[in-house]
Amino acid sequence: MTALVPYLELAETLDQLGVLLRSTRRTRRLSLRAAGDEMGLSWATVARIENGEGYAAASAVAVLKWLDDAWHEPAHHRSA
Repeated sequence: MTALVPYLELAETLDQLGVLLRSTRRTRRLSLRAAGDEMGLSWATVARIENGEGYAAASAVAVLKWLDDAWHEPAHHRSA
Protein backbone atom coordinates (compact mmCIF):
# COMPACT_ATOMS: atom_id res chain seq x y z
CA MET A 1 0.00 0.00 0.00
CA THR A 2 2.91 2.38 0.62
CA ALA A 3 3.67 2.45 -3.10
CA LEU A 4 0.34 4.22 -3.67
CA VAL A 5 1.15 7.18 -1.44
CA PRO A 6 3.01 9.18 -4.13
CA TYR A 7 0.12 8.59 -6.54
CA LEU A 8 -2.41 9.73 -3.97
CA GLU A 9 -0.34 12.83 -3.29
CA LEU A 10 -0.12 13.51 -7.01
CA ALA A 11 -3.87 13.07 -7.37
CA GLU A 12 -4.46 15.55 -4.53
CA THR A 13 -2.02 18.01 -6.08
CA LEU A 14 -3.67 17.73 -9.49
CA ASP A 15 -7.05 18.21 -7.85
CA GLN A 16 -5.80 21.49 -6.35
CA LEU A 17 -3.66 22.54 -9.32
CA GLY A 18 -5.79 25.54 -10.23
CA VAL A 19 -5.80 26.88 -6.68
CA LEU A 20 -2.05 26.37 -6.34
CA LEU A 21 -1.41 28.04 -9.68
CA ARG A 22 -3.59 31.07 -8.96
CA SER A 23 -2.14 31.52 -5.47
CA THR A 24 1.45 31.31 -6.67
CA ARG A 25 0.81 33.56 -9.66
CA ARG A 26 -0.81 36.21 -7.47
CA THR A 27 1.92 35.95 -4.83
CA ARG A 28 4.47 36.58 -7.56
CA ARG A 29 2.25 39.39 -8.91
CA LEU A 30 2.18 37.92 -12.40
CA SER A 31 -0.52 38.37 -14.99
CA LEU A 32 -2.03 35.34 -16.67
CA ARG A 33 0.03 36.19 -19.75
CA ALA A 34 3.33 36.59 -17.83
CA ALA A 35 2.85 33.33 -15.95
CA GLY A 36 1.89 31.59 -19.18
CA ASP A 37 5.00 32.92 -20.88
CA GLU A 38 7.17 31.50 -18.07
CA MET A 39 5.48 28.10 -18.43
CA GLY A 40 5.32 28.05 -22.20
CA LEU A 41 1.51 28.08 -22.06
CA SER A 42 -1.06 30.51 -23.38
CA TRP A 43 -2.79 32.85 -20.96
CA ALA A 44 -6.05 31.11 -21.88
CA THR A 45 -4.66 27.74 -20.79
CA VAL A 46 -3.49 29.26 -17.50
CA ALA A 47 -6.99 30.69 -16.97
CA ARG A 48 -8.62 27.32 -17.76
CA ILE A 49 -6.39 25.53 -15.26
CA GLU A 50 -7.05 28.15 -12.59
CA ASN A 51 -10.79 27.78 -13.20
CA GLY A 52 -10.65 24.01 -12.89
CA GLU A 53 -11.53 23.41 -16.51
CA GLY A 54 -10.03 20.62 -18.58
CA TYR A 55 -6.40 20.73 -19.62
CA ALA A 56 -3.85 18.46 -21.25
CA ALA A 57 -1.40 16.41 -19.21
CA ALA A 58 1.47 18.34 -20.83
CA SER A 59 0.00 21.56 -19.45
CA ALA A 60 -0.21 20.05 -15.97
CA VAL A 61 3.43 19.01 -16.21
CA ALA A 62 4.44 22.55 -17.23
CA VAL A 63 2.52 24.01 -14.28
CA LEU A 64 4.01 21.53 -11.81
CA LYS A 65 7.53 22.35 -12.99
CA TRP A 66 6.77 26.07 -12.74
CA LEU A 67 5.37 25.66 -9.22
CA ASP A 68 8.48 23.72 -8.22
CA ASP A 69 10.74 26.46 -9.60
CA ALA A 70 8.70 29.12 -7.79
CA TRP A 71 8.88 27.16 -4.54
CA HIS A 72 12.68 27.04 -4.73
CA GLU A 73 13.10 30.77 -5.40
CA PRO A 74 14.96 32.54 -2.58
CA ALA A 75 12.15 35.14 -2.30
CA HIS A 76 9.70 32.37 -1.38
CA HIS A 77 11.81 31.34 1.57
CA ARG A 78 12.23 34.92 2.80
CA SER A 79 8.49 35.52 2.92
CA ALA A 80 7.75 32.28 4.78
